[in-house]
Order: sequence, then structure tokens, then C-alpha cells
Amino acid sequence: MPQVSAGSTANRVSRRVALGALGAGALAWAAWPRPSRDRARAPRGRKVLHYWEKWTGVEAVSLQHVIDEFNHSQQRLWVVLVPVSDISSKAMVAIGGGDPPDVCGLFSYSVPLYAEAGAAMPLDEFPRHDWCGQDGYLPNVWKLLTHEGRPWAGVNTCYTLGLYVNRAHAREAGLPESPPRTIAQLDAAADALTRTVARGRIERAGFLPTLPLWWPYSWGVLFDGRLYDRQTGRATADDPGNIRALEWISTFPRRFGREAAGAFAHTFSRSTHSPQDPFISGRASMIVQGPWLANFIARHNPGLDYAVAPVPIADGLPDPDAPRGLVEADVLIIPRGCKDPEASWEFLRFMQRVSTQEQLAIAHCKSSPMGGGETSPKFLANHPSRFVGVFDSVARSPMADSLPPTRIWPQYADMLGGAFEAAWRGDDAAAALRDVQTRAQRLIDESVKMRARRAARGGIP
Repeated sequence: MPQVSAGSTANRVSRRVALGALGAGALAWAAWPRPSRDRARAPRGRKVLHYWEKWTGVEAVSLQHVIDEFNHSQQRLWVVLVPVSDISSKAMVAIGGGDPPDVCGLFSYSVPLYAEAGAAMPLDEFPRHDWCGQDGYLPNVWKLLTHEGRPWAGVNTCYTLGLYVNRAHAREAGLPESPPRTIAQLDAAADALTRTVARGRIERAGFLPTLPLWWPYSWGVLFDGRLYDRQTGRATADDPGNIRALEWISTFPRRFGREAAGAFAHTFSRSTHSPQDPFISGRASMIVQGPWLANFIARHNPGLDYAVAPVPIADGLPDPDAPRGLVEADVLIIPRGCKDPEASWEFLRFMQRVSTQEQLAIAHCKSSPMGGGETSPKFLANHPSRFVGVFDSVARSPMADSLPPTRIWPQYADMLGGAFEAAWRGDDAAAALRDVQTRAQRLIDESVKMRARRAARGGIP
């Protein structure tokens, strides 16, 4: 059973990573994580575990219900949920300083960084008893929980994206009842559904890839592009599929007017998931969004007549019926140096039960990240979204991809966002992605060299 003292943690976690996180996090004492007073009052005799998590609002409430179930399922441990903003930076600093939380909820793209920095404990150091292991997760989810062949995290819901279509708008425009399945069909539908008024101002957008501008790196997979070669460890930003995707992105400002499209997107930049959300309010006929949008539709416009389908793919791709998309996840790690790794492992195992993950997925309106065959009829029957199967099909698809398993992904993602903006301005998409390729690979190479130097000094490789 792994036993790591808090005092040894600061020596094992990369000092460079911890200091970098400190600068990025702007960690004022006033903003440092603190547990809720009510939930922190553990019954006498219980060992308290502090669980840092980034979720707020409805997602945090549903998570607290699960934690309450764990707390009342046994008499030894008491988990306290601590809401934390900028969690990746703050957790790294806490771990590097020898005062980590007992469990920490991160994004799947954080796994490589925390693994390589020695900030997370590999789960294969713990007994396999009562843990589902690789066979318990969808293959596309398992990839997100591992790094270089070892598991470093448990899952805490997963998500993919889908195309939401306003069916009333589609009928009004005389479009086919079934949502578009190819990029060409999506373009034709966008043209037919867009409504403009005086001076080209967009009154209703058929479809704009800037609504919302949250996943500027996600379009390449729809054109059979890849962002990273896992075999060679190299960035592939200038993959032909990625170039085709940005060239397609560049057609929107030309078709609908750069200023008009920009102004329309800016109008809704702060209204996502509210009654004024572009899709919920009917101002956008189609939108690419996550499964959680169904929760907000039910809350703000329950009478909306809509359908959801996999995001369309480029014409002529092989296996056109196999959905493409990126699979992402929220994850749980056991921070190195936590006071009782065995206790943290007990809670993490509870969170990896199929019943627990299905409960969270239903509350968050997501598909289940767990494998072991088809989605259970009970899960589908209790799910608030009748289109959850769409997102499940993408998460299970062999043609789906995931974010590059490299610690420099946040910087890489920022660069890809810049390339998206360049293509939107009308700059050469291929040139923009070649520039990203050069800069991203330079960062990857530097991170590999830094890791080798640390290993040579006796640190964690």
C-alpha cells in the first residue's frame, strides 16, 4: 500500500512546475480554497478528506449528493467538498508546498502534466480490489486517464459535442427532417436558415462556428485531421485535415460578412446557457454544443422543438456512419503527499462505480464514461435528454479522438485558437497552422529535454 509523507512531496514534485503554477494562479490568500462550514463538521471519529473540485452551480449540487451518499455509506471517512477556481494551478502549488488536498478534480488534459511532475499518484500502485480497471471504462475514456501506459486518474463524467438543430426552423425552410450529416449539407442548411435584415445584419444565424468559440481546436477531426501523433510524440497541427477544416472556417465570414458575423457572435458572448442563449432563444437555428445544453433548454425553453445529431463530417470520408469528434473528461487524481492515500483511494473507487457515474451523468445530462457493453436501459430510461445516445455513440466511436497527451496542451490549444482567428480574418490557414506546428513542437521538445534533465538529477522522470 503506498505511503508518502507530506514532507517528502515538495522534493518530488517538480519545483519549476509548482512555481510556474504559482505565477499563473495569482494565489491571493483571500482566494485560497476553503471548505463549507456546514459540510466540514464531520461526525466525531471520522477522518476528514478534503476534495477540491472546480464545479459550481447545479453540477456541484449533484456532486454533493454523491458525496453525501459516500459519507453515509460507511463510518470511517468524511469527505468535504471544497470549490476551487483555477484548480489546476492552485492544486499544483498546494502539492508542491506539501499541503495537498486528499482528492482533486481536474480536466483530462491535466493528466500528463501531473503525472510527469510527480504531483499525482499512479493508480496501479493501489490494490485492484473493487476497482473496475481498464475494462470498466470506454476505450476513448481510458486513454484520457492514462499516461505512458499507466493509469493516473479516475473519471468524473465525460463529454462529446453534438449538432443541435431547431426543427421548427428547418421545417419553415423546407429542409429535410433529418439533421445534416455532411459538411456540404451543413453549409446548405446554414445558408437556407440564415435571416438577414438591413445592411446585412444577421437577425438569425443558420450556423456559425463561433457560437460558442469554446473549442477552436475541435474542427479538424471532422475532416479526418489529427493534432498529435501518439507513436512519435509529435504535434501534427499542419495535418491536411486540420488545414481543410480552417479553410472551411474561413468561408463563414466571406458568406455572411465578417463584421456582421462577428457582431452577431459578440451579442451572445455572455448569454450562453441563459434564456438569451442563441440556440435556446431561437436566434441560431443550429449550434455545436455539449450534452448539458439539454438541461438549460429544459429550464429556459422547454417547448423548444429540436433534435441532436453527431456533428457533420467532411464529404467523402471513409466510414461515414462512424461519428467523429473529440472525447474529453473531468478526472479525479490522488495528489502525491496527501495525508492518507489509502483513504483517498477508497473514495476514488466509490466514485468509479457504474451507479455513481451514471448518477452524475444523469444530473449533468451527459453520457456515461463507463464501458462493459451497451448503455444500460435503466440509464437511458432515467436520462433527462432523449438524445443522450448521440453523445454516447461519439464517445464509443473508434473514429473519435482525444486531446493530445502532452503537458504543453494548454499552450498548444492557445496557438490553435490563434490559427482559428487568423483563418477567420482571411489569413492563409495552411501558413497559420505551419506556424503553430513549429512553435508547438518546439515546446514539446523542450518539455522532453527538461524531463530528461530532471530524471538525470534523480527527480521524477
